[in-house]
Amino acid sequence: MLQKSINLQLRTNGLLNWFLLPRSNCLNDQPGFVKDLISSSIFTAYDHLRPEDFNTVNFEHKLIQLDRSKYKSKFLSPVLEISDTLIDACGEYISDFILHGSLSTLDFIQGWSDFDSIVIIKDETLKDPVKMKRLRAVSLHVDRIIKKIDNHQHHGIHFIAEKDLLMYPDLYLPHNLFKSGTSLMGKSKILGKLRDSKKEQADRFNSIYATFKNAYGGGTLQHHAIDGVYLMNNFRNHSNGMYQLKYFLSVIVILPSYFMNITGVNLSKSDSIVACREIISENNFEIIDRATAIRNMWNTHPVVSNSIPDSVREILGKNYFFRGYNLIKEMKEHLGI
Repeated sequence: MLQKSINLQLRTNGLLNWFLLPRSNCLNDQPGFVKDLISSSIFTAYDHLRPEDFNTVNFEHKLIQLDRSKYKSKFLSPVLEISDTLIDACGEYISDFILHGSLSTLDFIQGWSDFDSIVIIKDETLKDPVKMKRLRAVSLHVDRIIKKIDNHQHHGIHFIAEKDLLMYPDLYLPHNLFKSGTSLMGKSKILGKLRDSKKEQADRFNSIYATFKNAYGGGTLQHHAIDGVYLMNNFRNHSNGMYQLKYFLSVIVILPSYFMNITGVNLSKSDSIVACREIISENNFEIIDRATAIRNMWNTHPVVSNSIPDSVREILGKNYFFRGYNLIKEMKEHLGI
């Protein structure tokens, strides 16, 4: 019974994010009642969830208050534009808008760092298809603004419901990382109830393992294509592969966080890399260092087109699918999953 509730929560949150993000653009030409049906389905599923069915522990974290003066540069100003756009248009529909990651801690790499954020939707909003359609329209507009920060961004805002906070899985974002999150709505803290999500985190890790294994075996990463074009091994499609390669490298760099989280140690991305270095062999860890080096050189050598530049190819080297597979294979063996 509990597993059914877990599956319902994750699938409903997945549907919620699909509905509010560009992946659902196929709905744009559909009549309004189709969107109403999807909104009603999301609400009905959340309404059936019972947080009291989960064993939870309370958490409370202080949030950083937004200092607008730090976001006035040309690169960072879209953060304020996104905040103002969403809050002005739909502020009554959401309970908080939390920026996290390097754009919150301001240790970003211009042109590489993603716009990482969580928006908490009021449960009352989920009940109203009109509000949900309005929120969707604004979210799709905001996603276009996000591209001003990173044209190669792979994800948009992560939306969760207020009810998700009452049965919060670290699968979304490790809860203690909210400590470095910035509330764009002036909230001083975030309260929630944490439930165990190690199985879901292990499932995600195994899914990445399968993707990397298939990429190594087939020579193509079947993920995040552009117009049907996937990343190929040994830069065979270097003229049209930077977006796809950035996704691969982003996964490589986040793997230490996923790895440490499953062990029960929740750390920042940078701290996870340090901790993981002490566990994983040097031969397999090298691709993390190379991916990090590419990230760090982005300030001085930003890439606007989707062509993979020579400098990136030189740093990364060939056979990156094989090396990525060996890395996650060793991690998987350590975890015993």
